[in-house]
Amino acid sequence: MAKTKSGVRGKIKRAIAGAAPSLAHALGGPLAGAAVAQLSKAIFGAPDGDEELLSEMLVQASPQHLIALKKAEQEFKIALREASLEGRRIDAGDRANARQRQIVMSDWTPSALGALIILGFFAVLGVMVARKMPAGAETEFSIMLGALATMTAAVVNYFFGSSSGSKEKTRLMALPLLMRETREEKAAADKSEDQRRGG
Repeated sequence: MAKTKSGVRGKIKRAIAGAAPSLAHALGGPLAGAAVAQLSKAIFGAPDGDEELLSEMLVQASPQHLIALKKAEQEFKIALREASLEGRRIDAGDRANARQRQIVMSDWTPSALGALIILGFFAVLGVMVARKMPAGAETEFSIMLGALATMTAAVVNYFFGSSSGSKEKTRLMALPLLMRETREEKAAADKSEDQRRGG
């Protein structure tokens, strides 16, 4: 049944790719159900129309159907933007409430926890830079560094705001890759030195 539904949605996706690219893209992800409902509403006037029939009608779309598709595409984009803005508003409200709570209760826990996270991040980073990782441990340390980088970004976001937090998160999430490249360059240099001495 799932395979049949996937095939029908693939057919719908191909049929609307040119007229409604955002809806077509959504059909390949977690918003597929919402995209189908939007298309069904545009074609049938109700969000719960038969998907097989919908696919057949979209393959042979009339000019009126194409106009309806364009309108559905715009409405879908607006809905996505509104959902994104609402999510950001909720996140900002959560941060504001947490900061207000800390101020009212004179709670030092967020500050202490944030300091521990940041110290942990730089401690792990320092170990990875200064010492050669044991065989098989590099993956575990990289995962640990990535997790600490995410938490460090959250700490920065909490204390300094979403804009600086977003920029910091991007920078911190790139560090594991930079560390890997540094280790590879160091290993190559050590190998070259060993070969030179051996020669």
